[in-house]
Amino acid sequence: MSDIHELNSLPSQAAIDSIAIYRLEFDKDTLNYPQLLSSLKKACHELNFMSKQNNKRWMREKGHDYLNNPTLFDQTPLTYLCVFLGEIFKTYDLPELQEKLTPQILKCALTRLQVFRLH
Repeated sequence: MSDIHELNSLPSQAAIDSIAIYRLEFDKDTLNYPQLLSSLKKACHELNFMSKQNNKRWMREKGHDYLNNPTLFDQTPLTYLCVFLGEIFKTYDLPELQEKLTPQILKCALTRLQVFRLH
């Protein structure tokens, strides 16, 4: 397992900004959630968003807390947020993502990630 508290394990600021911008999709009148998941999965892959990190153990032990209680994202540190998003999009295929990652959970995660964007 990677040390998720090390700042050098984080993706680049450009990658963080590129993922965070997807939060705006929730403001549209017609949200195509399956398409959003597909686009985010592709973006995470293309940006190598946490791709070199192995945080499966953290996801098993702590990440599922966020799936069960998305209000935890309100105060989560950037490192946890990136690990969560990286692992979920790296681990699950689209049907599994649709099942596990509800729109509410993803919106909470991306809302928190926007806090860390450079404008």
